[in-house]
Amino acid sequence: MNEVITSIISIVVTTVVLPLITLGGTKLIQYLNSKIKDENAKRILTSIGTSVERAVRVVFQTYVESLKKSGTFDKEAQKTALVIAKQEVMRELDIEAKEFIVNNYGDLNAFITNQIEATISLLKK
Repeated sequence: MNEVITSIISIVVTTVVLPLITLGGTKLIQYLNSKIKDENAKRILTSIGTSVERAVRVVFQTYVESLKKSGTFDKEAQKTALVIAKQEVMRELDIEAKEFIVNNYGDLNAFITNQIEATISLLKK
């Protein structure tokens, strides 16, 4: 019986959640681009948004999904997932993007955290 439930959860996650992550990331990028006039800033922010979306997807597929299947995705696991996603984004961002964030938004870590949380929030709607 547990195998059937696990299979159903896996199918739902694959067919519903992952496309929602993609849609949420795309909507966030579109929203940011509609507010920006500078083409270079638009390019950099699009790159940042893509990195954030990719990190959220990777963490979901490799970490969150398996914990949810086993019923062990708790507050501590959420914190760990955020740390993993932030590390993934920081690894992907180039120096230009990091400098852009610091120069325009201040705290790099806070900005990345907010973007990850915004992407996740869009997915929950």
